[in-house]
Amino acid sequence: MHNFEGSELKMHNGPTRVMEEEWDFLLILDACRYDYFERLYPRFLAGRLSKAVSVGGATVEWRDNSFQGVYDDVVYVSSNPYINSFSRIKGFLGSEHFGRVYDVWVDGWDEKKGTVLPETVNRAAVRALAENKGKRFIIHYLQPHAPYVGLDMDVRGFPVPDVGDDRVLAGVAEEEHVPAWKTSLLAFLTKVFYRVPLLGENPTWKLREYLGMGPASPMDAVRRAGGDAALRAAYEENLRIVLERVADLLPYMAGRIVVTADHGEHLGEGGRYSHRGRTTSPYLLEVPWLVIEKASAEKDAGAEASAARPRAVYSDDDRKKIEERLKDLGYIE
Repeated sequence: MHNFEGSELKMHNGPTRVMEEEWDFLLILDACRYDYFERLYPRFLAGRLSKAVSVGGATVEWRDNSFQGVYDDVVYVSSNPYINSFSRIKGFLGSEHFGRVYDVWVDGWDEKKGTVLPETVNRAAVRALAENKGKRFIIHYLQPHAPYVGLDMDVRGFPVPDVGDDRVLAGVAEEEHVPAWKTSLLAFLTKVFYRVPLLGENPTWKLREYLGMGPASPMDAVRRAGGDAALRAAYEENLRIVLERVADLLPYMAGRIVVTADHGEHLGEGGRYSHRGRTTSPYLLEVPWLVIEKASAEKDAGAEASAARPRAVYSDDDRKKIEERLKDLGYIE
C-alpha cells in the first residue's frame, strides 16, 4: 500500500491521465458513462465521486494515450484483449508496458454470453493479489460494455476474440452466411454514407438492416429488438451487475482504490450509438472517478486464491492452440 497522506484529490478539469494519478488499485469499467454511474453507484459503493475526462473515446485511443511508458510496479488484470501479454493488437503489447498481465479473456471467455463475466475477473484478481504482493493493480472489467449479460432476450454476444494484429472484438457470434454481393455492396455504401452522413454515425448498422443482414454487434441487436429504451435499460442492468461484483472484490483491497472507466457510451443520443475515438462528445469522454480509501483488507487474497494459478508465460503450443480456436473478426463500426 502506497502512502498518499496529505495528498489532495485532483480536480478533473482536463483530460485525466491515469498513470499520473495516485492509486493502489485502478478498477476500469469498460464504456461506463458518468451520468449512469452517478445514479447507480451509491447502492453498492461509498467514496468521493468526481467527473473525469477520458483521454480517448474508445479503448484503443484511451490505452495508447494512457500507457506510453513502462510500469514495472503495475499488474494488469485484463478481460479486454486490447491489453494482453502475448500478441500485439494495433501496435500495443501489454507485457511491454506492465510488470505482469493476466489475460483473463483467454481462458475466462464465456462463449454462451459472448464476453468475460465480472465474477471471472474477480477470481483472476484475487489470484493476482495473492501472487504479486506490494504491486499496484489495474483491474479491467468488460461491463457495462455490451453484450448485456442480464438480458432475457436471445441476443448473441461476441465470438471468442482474435488476438492477431489489428483484429478486435466485433460482430455477433455465429454470423450467418452472407452472399458476396451483399458484403461488397455494404462495404461500398458504408464508405459513401461515412462521407455523406445521412444515416448518422453508425451507417453500417442501418445499411445491414436495409439489406436484410443480421445486426452488426450485440448492441445493434438490442437496438433492433427493443429500440433505445430497451438498450438503455440493458446498459443500466449491465452496470448494476458489474458494480455489485466490484463491491464483492473490495474486501480484498487496502489503500486508495479508484473506480473509473476507459470511455463512455452513446445510447441513441442524436441517433448515435456505441463509441469511437477522436470525439468531443461528453457521452464518451465524461467518466466517473470514484476514490475509496481503505485502511485494511477484510479478506486475505492469499488464503482464498484458487489453486489453479494462471501461467505467466505462454508456450508456442499455447499460442498455436489459442490462434486455432480464435476467429478472424475484423472491426465493425
